[in-house]
Amino acid sequence: MTEKFITKLREIMIANTSLTKVYSPALPQTGDDIACITIQGGNSTNNLCNKVLYNDISFRVLIRGTENDTTSRALCDSVYNYLHLLKDISYTGGYIINIVASSLPIYVGKDENQRILYNITFVAKVR
Repeated sequence: MTEKFITKLREIMIANTSLTKVYSPALPQTGDDIACITIQGGNSTNNLCNKVLYNDISFRVLIRGTENDTTSRALCDSVYNYLHLLKDISYTGGYIINIVASSLPIYVGKDENQRILYNITFVAKVR
C-alpha cells in the first residue's frame, strides 16, 4: 500500500511544483531543487467487522533547494500550497481522501554544500 501511495505523491509533486526530482526515503548527495518523502507513521480506522475503512498516514517532505533562501522558500511554498488540502486522488490500489499539512515549511539547516533544507509534515487520509 505505501509503495504505490509514495509513488503517486512523487508523481503529483513533480507534475505540479518546481521540484526536479522526488526520492524516497532519503535525499541523495547531489542535486538542487529536490525532495524526499518519508513515511513517519499511521493509524487505521476499522469498522465493526474489523475491516479497514481508511488509514491516516503521516509523512514528511524534506526539500533541498539551493544556496538562495528566497528561491528555496518559494519552492517549499509551492509544495505546501499544492499538497495542503489536496483531495480525491485515485491511484492503483488506493484512494487519497485528503491531505492536510500539519506544519508550515520549517527551516532545517544547510547541507555540506550550503544548500538550504526545509521540512513539511503532512497527514493523508487514504482508503
